[in-house]
Amino acid sequence: MDFFLLRSIRFRLTFWYALTLAVILAASALFSFQYFSKTLRQQVDDQLLAISSEIATAHASHADQPFDCNRLQDHIHQGNWDAYILLRGPNLQAVCASENLLVGDLEFGPVAMQQVRWLNPHFETVEIASGMHLRLLSSPLTHNGHLIGVVQVARNLGQVQQILGELRLVYSLVGPFAIFWLCLGCWFLADQLVSPVVEITAAAREINSENLARRLPHPGHRDELGQMVLSFNQMLERLESAFRRIRQFSGDASHELRTPLTILRGETEVTLRWAKTPEEFRDMLRSNMEEIDRMERIIENLLLLAKSESGELTLELREFNLSDLVQALYMQGRTLGEAKRISVNLRVDVDEEMRIRGDELRLRQMFLNLIANGIKYTPEGGALEIAMSRDGEMARIDVADNGIGIPVEAQPYIFDRFYRVDKARNRMDGGSGLGLSIVKSIAVAHGGRISVHSSPGQGSTFTVLLPINGPSEVAPRPAILG
Repeated sequence: MDFFLLRSIRFRLTFWYALTLAVILAASALFSFQYFSKTLRQQVDDQLLAISSEIATAHASHADQPFDCNRLQDHIHQGNWDAYILLRGPNLQAVCASENLLVGDLEFGPVAMQQVRWLNPHFETVEIASGMHLRLLSSPLTHNGHLIGVVQVARNLGQVQQILGELRLVYSLVGPFAIFWLCLGCWFLADQLVSPVVEITAAAREINSENLARRLPHPGHRDELGQMVLSFNQMLERLESAFRRIRQFSGDASHELRTPLTILRGETEVTLRWAKTPEEFRDMLRSNMEEIDRMERIIENLLLLAKSESGELTLELREFNLSDLVQALYMQGRTLGEAKRISVNLRVDVDEEMRIRGDELRLRQMFLNLIANGIKYTPEGGALEIAMSRDGEMARIDVADNGIGIPVEAQPYIFDRFYRVDKARNRMDGGSGLGLSIVKSIAVAHGGRISVHSSPGQGSTFTVLLPINGPSEVAPRPAILG
């Protein structure tokens, strides 16, 4: 558990947040400490410069006279200077000192000596015998550009060091306390960031093939996490759709193949039990072949619909003469209608041959299915008309019959797979209920659409609209319900 905690995103976020903030806090503390230290020392230096400047100004008015220590003491009392002051003569030896300078002398090293000879002031920090740290300024006294003495002004740095020590103590005490609360805040922030991920993970673990309809909870905001959840839910939708198609295909196949298999089994058992002559066995085999052909057509149609719904239906797109195709279909329709003495007519409402881009074989299958359906459900002596026209950038094909028609309540469902208006008669006619589903899938795959207008007892008109320039690069998938 401890190892998992150390490897968790929450711990790593907290660690890096806390480390980053601690580094920022430490850098800020160091910078502020250096800034305050430099500012305090600069203030001391400015005070030393001000005192030395006043002494130099006062001495300049008596430059032709020897150093007067009493006059120095008067200036110190008037200025109320809290400083140690020492005057050196031209030979750089001590001449006068303030009363508070108990040590008797201030350090005057070779560096300071060299600087004042160059007429430059020199700052330094020195430690006297008592352990006290002094900030010392050695400033030259000049007259007509010549060195006539040195004034040394020093201040005790004890107060500055005390302030810096207290500041250091504050940082030492407040720093760990602040880091602790920063870690706690970072842990809380990481928990707020990670808790939606934990919830999403728990929800994702509960999703399986049996409950693909479930979705991951959306955090409610459109950030990276929200986009991730949205992508996962879209993936679940695709998985659900794929599983649904697989189940539907399996269910449809088992449902539709059960009847011909039952017939095959029954006829075979009856023949084996009762058939005596070769002719009886041949009749059984012929009947079996019919059922096998029926099963083959059902399987082929189901595969075609499955490919169409998954977007895998391959179209051999090329430009061809739609007028020639409609003419050929008209001739086939006449042949199909001869057995029922159905009159098949062709009406062309275009001034010139119409060329279209599409899969000629699939479109032939689609239109032939509509024509065969019209003839099947039109009584003997009826009529069927095939009409071709142009509607803007769309080619329009109408297949109209004067057959039995379709009830109004059934029209919204006739393109659903295995839907039969009259189930008994449809199965008796050898229909599988897939024809119109295939028709719609081919039309939609070409970027077109199909509609029906029908009145019971008066006939039906199926209208197909197809884009003349063919389907777009990404044609929409057909919405075929089972």
